[in-house]
Amino acid sequence: MKTLLKSIQYGMLDYIDGEEDPEYTSEDVEQCITLLLEFMTFMGSEPQTNDSATYEVQELVLSLNDLNARCFNCLIETSEREDICKFIDKVIVQAGLKFDHDITVKYRQW
Repeated sequence: MKTLLKSIQYGMLDYIDGEEDPEYTSEDVEQCITLLLEFMTFMGSEPQTNDSATYEVQELVLSLNDLNARCFNCLIETSEREDICKFIDKVIVQAGLKFDHDITVKYRQW
């Protein structure tokens, strides 16, 4: 989990370092990582059902959609999207649940 979070964070921060006028800031990256950490903490804090997990994923993805939109849809690129989806899947599995499909796809715009 930590490896995925670091990959997401460093990928986003590397983009900022390479751009003269980036579309997002380190604070935006921090907010993204915070959203992911809060999701992980909540999912591990109490027993989850498929319905509760779906709701929590929806809330997370909608929040990430908003954040990404505020960043001109540049914060979450392909590699970050893949890592975020992997992270969400791993959190769900750690919570003792399993979905046979990507439950983020119907909510995400990134």
